[in-house]
Amino acid sequence: MTRIDTLKEAGMSENEASKALSVNVSTKPDDRNDEIAQNESDALLLEPVAGGWTQAGADATLMDRVARHAKTLMAGRGAKAIHGGAWSIAGYVATQLLRTGATLVLARRFLGPETFGVVGLVGVFLAGLSMFSELGIVANIVQHPRGDDPKFLNTAFSIQAGRGVVIWLCAAMAAYPLALFYKQPELFSLLVVAALSELVRGLTSTTAWTLTRHVNLRSITLLTIGSEAIAFVVGVAWAILSPSAWALVSRTVASAAVYAMGSHFLGKPHVRFGWDKTAAKDILHFGGWISVATATYFLGGQGERLILGKLITPAELGCFSLAIMIAAVPAGGITQLVSQIFLPMISSSVRTGHQDAVRDFIGSRRLFFAAAVFTAVGFVICSRPLVHWVLPPKYLMTGWMLQMLGLRVALDIFVAPTSNMILAYGKTKYSAAGNTARLVLMVSGVWVSFVMFGIREAVVALVLAQALSYFPLVFGLHKLLPEVVRTEIRNYALFLALIALGVFLSWPKAL
Repeated sequence: MTRIDTLKEAGMSENEASKALSVNVSTKPDDRNDEIAQNESDALLLEPVAGGWTQAGADATLMDRVARHAKTLMAGRGAKAIHGGAWSIAGYVATQLLRTGATLVLARRFLGPETFGVVGLVGVFLAGLSMFSELGIVANIVQHPRGDDPKFLNTAFSIQAGRGVVIWLCAAMAAYPLALFYKQPELFSLLVVAALSELVRGLTSTTAWTLTRHVNLRSITLLTIGSEAIAFVVGVAWAILSPSAWALVSRTVASAAVYAMGSHFLGKPHVRFGWDKTAAKDILHFGGWISVATATYFLGGQGERLILGKLITPAELGCFSLAIMIAAVPAGGITQLVSQIFLPMISSSVRTGHQDAVRDFIGSRRLFFAAAVFTAVGFVICSRPLVHWVLPPKYLMTGWMLQMLGLRVALDIFVAPTSNMILAYGKTKYSAAGNTARLVLMVSGVWVSFVMFGIREAVVALVLAQALSYFPLVFGLHKLLPEVVRTEIRNYALFLALIALGVFLSWPKAL
């Protein structure tokens, strides 16, 4: 299981030394990238229309761009995006088939929902530790002017490795109290061992991150597929020999170990421990807001399992955890494309100029809008039949949970262009504000809904919290790209209306 969710790892620094270079939209790209940036700007040129940059004009020129600049695209940034996107999609499909296939095989043949409930608590606690300590090192390397500097990379590697050790120590110390709190004795040993995956993952070579910086994704994709294939074999073999929660934990540790070791064979530069004071200051300065943003993102997006784990039975929690896992499949695909393709490209546009950023945001909005609507409709229609087909009757409640969580995934997809544009400008405080709003709404909504009604209404409250948490990001977008805000609000209102209609039409079946 690799850490690709860059709404969890993604961000852009606002460090003192490179602020004028990375954030100021009136500043030219650095000398090393002058020619590349110019070629990229020419290749993706959108013609302005009378009266300024409008939604209709941007859409028309976006279509014209494909027909009139195909050769230029293939020679510049477009070719890199297409090639990288193809590898990203292929890799994601393969890894999700392996990961989801292993989970469904284990659920159907070997393990009950109680086991998934206990391991779900382990996973969400480790994810919390990871996000609370997140420094956005991957995204920093992707966008930082020194992202190819060996001194910067060695410093980033040292910080990342130290972070992995800290996560494991914190998990080991918290394991026993958590086992007592949730009245699940097996949590102690499961959490201590599963946390080794974070320790090992901290030793991943920075080569994987520099390849992402340059959208060279072939080697990373093959390594990710290989790690998931080995983890599949380990997990299923363990379940055959001893069907227990350890089959799930062994799969997680195996995936992290294979990926971390394999990353050191991806190519140069060969990373080693090192320290550069300026680089460390940049990374840690940037990581302050990122840690706040990712921590609140985690609590608002996954922390509900920590609450529900105390309120509902292990079997119900297991069904909920499976629903989250299945719902994350399309969300993870979009997140991977965004982190490996959209964020690097939009960061380049921001460095090139304000109009380039406006143009690329407008061009991407409709694509994400369509993807979000397609996702919402698909979950509402297909969730119950899918669960009935692939899982035994003891997992029946996973169906309606998946319908509601799928709507939350659709909202996440809709938000992706705005959140990543804000990160590309380095204004992570708006992401932190949005995630904090979601956290407050989620905790209060889930608790009150469960106490007054039950688990179904509590899950619906998760969707409402997600929908309302977008408005702080809209405020940030208004500060950065005021030209697009009015259209963005209209798009969001239309999207929410479509979501509400879908929920209304499926309400008797969903709830």
